[in-house]
Amino acid sequence: MKKTILTLLCLCMILTACNTEKIATYDNTHKIPYPAGAELEGAASVDRMFDVQNSKYFPALDFYNMKSGGSLTILENFKTFQQTTEVTCGPACIIMLLEYYGMYDGQSERGLYELRENQERPETMLKDLIIMLESLGEWDIFSTYDLDDPTEIPKDLIINSLKEGKPVLFGDDDFGGNWRIIIGYDDMGDDIISNDILIVADPYDTSDHHQDGYGVISFERLYYNWSNRYDPDFTHNLFLIASPAQ
Repeated sequence: MKKTILTLLCLCMILTACNTEKIATYDNTHKIPYPAGAELEGAASVDRMFDVQNSKYFPALDFYNMKSGGSLTILENFKTFQQTTEVTCGPACIIMLLEYYGMYDGQSERGLYELRENQERPETMLKDLIIMLESLGEWDIFSTYDLDDPTEIPKDLIINSLKEGKPVLFGDDDFGGNWRIIIGYDDMGDDIISNDILIVADPYDTSDHHQDGYGVISFERLYYNWSNRYDPDFTHNLFLIASPAQ
């Protein structure tokens, strides 16, 4: 009997430790701080206002501290950022990318936005993101421009990029037009693509009861609905994989 009780106690301690590791806190510890004196509009203006702690619909997982292993490939300790205007999702993603590569030193989200090629439109195009990056140094870049057929994207492009430690920026019609970053991929340990999951860093994270800057979406749903109405060069498959040039 004593051995059984001891075993149960050990099991409870293990389960408790595992749950503690996976459950996130409702704070901004893993967000990139807003610049001092910045005017906060967009998602930043409602930071944490829509949180529902212990939501029965959206469990709060600690994506920042998750480790790759088993069926999951994730970029560990990836910090997020909430955009400070309604139109700077692209530059906000660039800030997250710079932070991930240890290159962020307070670059202005709005300053990056001003580098766009067409200032008469509010949208940030794929070419604009490339312009922003090239203004910051030398980069190895692979994007929709480099596909032989932009209407066809390799299904293993995302997972292969993550295995190389490279985030994948992507744009689609989410929220009427949005840029996000894929930082994780879970194939669920089987060959069924329909249940594969993507973990994303979202600069407008107001829809899952936990504004930590992370979200979860279906790989298959993105793959087959990967379209946009705002970039004149492409109607589908907007993506950008960039890393500092060696």
